[in-house]
Amino acid sequence: MKKVSVFVVCCLVLSLAAFAAPKSAKMTGWISDSMCGAKGANAAHKDCAEKCAKGGEALVFVDDKDHKVMKIANQDSVKDHAGEHVTIEGSEKDGSLQVDKVTAAK
Repeated sequence: MKKVSVFVVCCLVLSLAAFAAPKSAKMTGWISDSMCGAKGANAAHKDCAEKCAKGGEALVFVDDKDHKVMKIANQDSVKDHAGEHVTIEGSEKDGSLQVDKVTAAK
């Protein structure tokens, strides 16, 4: 009986951990700078986004669907994509996007 109880408790703990883990998602949008945000979600903004990033502005992701602007936790993952239309794989945690993979949008 003890073994069954321990097994049930372990299963509950593992299932709670699975629900608490951030969900990975695939999103398409623009890498803009934090100063321009959604206004910079177009190809004509590329030079400005690159200049702002070099000047110290943080890069953000602007989702194509709803133009939601998301902070990017790991800036190094997108530094070479400022001003570009991209597809991102990552997860949202504490209001920031943790980017796992960046590819050019089709």
